[in-house]
Amino acid sequence: MGLLAWLVTGVLVAVVMKVLFPARSGVFAVAIVTTTAGALIGGYICTAFNMGTLATLDLRALLAAFAGSLLFLFLFRKLRIN
Repeated sequence: MGLLAWLVTGVLVAVVMKVLFPARSGVFAVAIVTTTAGALIGGYICTAFNMGTLATLDLRALLAAFAGSLLFLFLFRKLRIN
């Protein structure tokens, strides 16, 4: 349940960012991949520090997945070369 929630969190962050900051169509696919990877890493870090598990839906792990997806998207946008 936790892994699925982390994936959904990553996709939802990408959709919200697409609505708030419209960009080219190809960037949306990259944003989905970036935010999903960030959500998985954020959730995994919580699991590694015993703040949640993959089997349950823990609020701390979900918030870490959200923060990880935002961080990855922010870093991607800042480091992207135009």
